[in-house]
Amino acid sequence: MQSLQEALALEAKFQPKLQLPLTAAGGESGEITCAMRDGAAHVLRCLKVWYDLPSSVLLAALNLMDRFMSRMKARPKHLSCIAISSFHLAASQWVGRLRSNSSEASQSSFQVPEPQDLVLISQCKCTAGDIMRMEKIVEAKLACLPQEEPVTTLTFLSLYHSLLKTTLIPALQPDLLILSCKLETIFCDSNYAAFPSSLLALALLFTEVKSIQNSEQQHLVRSLLIEIQQLIQASDVQLHECMKMVHSVLAPYDGYAQTSPSHRQRLTWKLSRRTLKQLRPTEKLTNVMPTIEEHRQFGQVQKRTRRSRLSPRKIRPVTPSLLSSLTLPFPTKEDLASFFDNFVPSPHPYPFRFLFGLEEESPSTA
Repeated sequence: MQSLQEALALEAKFQPKLQLPLTAAGGESGEITCAMRDGAAHVLRCLKVWYDLPSSVLLAALNLMDRFMSRMKARPKHLSCIAISSFHLAASQWVGRLRSNSSEASQSSFQVPEPQDLVLISQCKCTAGDIMRMEKIVEAKLACLPQEEPVTTLTFLSLYHSLLKTTLIPALQPDLLILSCKLETIFCDSNYAAFPSSLLALALLFTEVKSIQNSEQQHLVRSLLIEIQQLIQASDVQLHECMKMVHSVLAPYDGYAQTSPSHRQRLTWKLSRRTLKQLRPTEKLTNVMPTIEEHRQFGQVQKRTRRSRLSPRKIRPVTPSLLSSLTLPFPTKEDLASFFDNFVPSPHPYPFRFLFGLEEESPSTA
């Protein structure tokens, strides 16, 4: 309970107040819109997954970015640099807290992402030096301490979860990992900044209670959440509006397989020839099976080519070694001897003229 009171006291300090327009004014000198901010948030979420970082790093980075844009007016061409520098600053603070709390032996396992790698993966149009300079500006404007942990919605969500854990049975306790993933999706929408962090975490829990099938168990969990609502002094009207926003953000993800995502990062991967050879495992495969020869004729074997069916095909002569391996019905010496012994010549001078459509010659009469 004391931790909850301390978080409520620091909530206003870390609460962003975004006032971004919905449409762009035109040109690079215009203002950053809500859609631009949401696109940058989805890029940071991809980086979080790429480096396998916890949800607290992503939410802290988005909190830094939104708080900076609440105080400073930036141009759209600087948005990617602000987002990447906020992500690097949040990761540096997280690694600093882990190294201070952990032993010296395990400090080597916690590494801060390199700015050059962040630039290459995110494909933002800036350099590593720009990232470091912008990070110092963000840190100075927001008066960030080296190992300061911001109070975000995840902070209140963890505190609420610990309160419910002491009262509810394990079957009724919400999964904090699933709630954190849903909170990442909500933070990628700029409408979240219109509600306090304590209220947003409570609205997410109220939305999650609807999935409980048993009415008695659902009523029990709702009664505990109502007590937390009275503790943070949140009105029913604000809670209803916040739940509406949470439902509108999470609703498209229920049928994610049937709908296309609203934000796509169009990445262009630049690979060297050496990497391409490693990514093509079928390049070194060879065909070791013998070729199946079709349309085999007596004494000749037809060679298959890649020519079309209408093109003439060449017939290669059969070599003696190939003749010895073939199983074709060649006549033996005995067959030839019996054929000539029983051969009776035809009286007609042209016995095979009818095969070529020739008419028989009539004897000439003098």
